Amino acid sequence: MNWQSKLKIFLSDFHLMKDTIGILACGSYITGNPTAHSDLDVHIILSENTTYRERGNKYVDGLLIEYFANPPQQILHYFKEDLADCSLMSQVQFATGEITFDKTSVAAELKRQATAMVAEFYETTAPKAISDLSKYFLWDNLDNLTDAYKTNRRDFDFLYYTCLDNLLATYMNTIGRPYNKMAILGNIADENVRRKYLLRILPDTAISAAIEAAITLTGKRERLAAYEKLTNIVLEKFGGFNIDGFRFRSELSPEVN
Repeated sequence: MNWQSKLKIFLSDFHLMKDTIGILACGSYITGNPTAHSDLDVHIILSENTTYRERGNKYVDGLLIEYFANPPQQILHYFKEDLADCSLMSQVQFATGEITFDKTSVAAELKRQATAMVAEFYETTAPKAISDLSKYFLWDNLDNLTDAYKTNRRDFDFLYYTCLDNLLATYMNTIGRPYNKMAILGNIADENVRRKYLLRILPDTAISAAIEAAITLTGKRERLAAYEKLTNIVLEKFGGFNIDGFRFRSELSPEVN
């Protein structure tokens, strides 16, 4: 039984159908290469006068269907929130999704707007500057991680991936690209992942290679070396950093004034 048949069974007794004006399915079953752990994401578009939203999950013949029920104005609000967070998660779902029901053409319009937002995002989003304080935190993470390696701390692996996550988030935010932990290598080496999430390949090949090494290497010493290289490349690319003489002045917290 294919996903369309299972979705039809799911909708046959779906309790929100009286308020539903559009349905859009998305995820790996639509974009390709689903695995045994893939679910089917379904956006249920409710009528404009609906005063609630709902999400839930249900198995249909072994397929987990996860539904998100929202009126159009709430979906557009999610679009706005994601753009503010340098994310395209909700837009990508609609842009790559398949419309299975569209009573008022609202699903087609949301899909059109989402597709346009993704294109505009990549055309207009420009790199930002990294503050000196953010650079300090990147330097400090590297220093702490180096100390953890040299002292053979048992939690080195945990610290390593925590610091790497922070480093990647800082870099991706600085260049104005969405940071999706589930798809970071798609920006570098996996065309299928890029197509699924509508990603663009990263602009700096040296940084891309350093990211791939930091993620995929297995030895502690090798990972630390890759992490150090990635940190130094990022710092150098955005103006450099010298801990000797570092100062950062800011206003007092409002609560103490």
